[in-house]
Amino acid sequence: MLKIQFDHQAFSMQRYGGISRYFANIQKHLDNDGDFEYDRGLLFTNNHYLKDEKLPVPEWLWRALVKDRKVFKYNRSYSKYCIKNHRYDLFHPTYYNPYFLRFLKKPFVLTVHDFIHELFPEYFLASDHTVHHKAQLINKADHIIAISQSTLNDLQTIYNVPDDKVTLVYHGFEPTVVADDVARSAKPDYILYVGDRAGYKNFFKWLAAVAPLLVKYQLKAICAGGGVFTPTEQEFIQRLNIGNLISQTTATEQQLANLYAGALFFAYPSLYEGFGFPVLEAFANNCPVVLSNTSCFKEVGGDAAAYFDPSSIESMQGVMEQMISNSAALSANAELGKAQLAKFTIEKCMQQTADVYRKVINK
Repeated sequence: MLKIQFDHQAFSMQRYGGISRYFANIQKHLDNDGDFEYDRGLLFTNNHYLKDEKLPVPEWLWRALVKDRKVFKYNRSYSKYCIKNHRYDLFHPTYYNPYFLRFLKKPFVLTVHDFIHELFPEYFLASDHTVHHKAQLINKADHIIAISQSTLNDLQTIYNVPDDKVTLVYHGFEPTVVADDVARSAKPDYILYVGDRAGYKNFFKWLAAVAPLLVKYQLKAICAGGGVFTPTEQEFIQRLNIGNLISQTTATEQQLANLYAGALFFAYPSLYEGFGFPVLEAFANNCPVVLSNTSCFKEVGGDAAAYFDPSSIESMQGVMEQMISNSAALSANAELGKAQLAKFTIEKCMQQTADVYRKVINK
């Protein structure tokens, strides 16, 4: 039996999010693999993907005894304790903090998700240490998993990592909920935007592109997740005169599935992503997809999406208008999404990840 040691980082930082979801999926599937066992190095978390998991300290107890701002501190101390025990064959950190390097004596695998900090430093504070931390781990890791060919290319361009040190393993998609029939049968009258909106997410430029279309075609825009609109966002929305045509909602997984299913299309204008998991969520719910033509998007979207140049308001507006006025293209887009989704199975992702673990341990 091979034992994998994870740490707390992603689960201390995220309640929802692609990175913690990725590691929760790995751990779930290791439970069903007779060759592996694992430990999380985690005392407590409010992470959604571990809500049904048994942890050393139950949520009601740590909420009563531990202030939220100290959760990271206690989890990190527990991770250190687990790592120092060396009762495992391989370590897989869940983010980039290199706190463990000075006492780790076993091999470790690093998953690299993207290079947003390196390629778009203008969107991050000078005090953000992610780039420095990531560089240390990339140099020290026994093996690296890249989640897309785009990320792998960036890894080799920026850090000159040799081919035999990195493996491409695409994310796998495993739907946890299915959209309601009511959502699927509703007449589409809104465009859907999902997730964070700051910086490289390109939200303001997309707003400028979509605003005239909302007015012209009597549509609405729904922004799911990302927190309530900031005062700056609200002011910009009012300047565009679309205050009555756009809304923000905090959606559960079921509600988000329904939003995808009922949307005219899902728009993803980000300047860069390491993978773009919401594209697969849209495909799973028969939602047409319109997205950027940069980084990983064509890998994930394939022929099942319509693409625009995210740096151009005219390009974004033109492609979205083509889709709005062409119901046949929307239907074809959604149908092709089902075939594209089949390329990203959770089984394939987990098998390839397990193969990396075995390769590093046996080496």
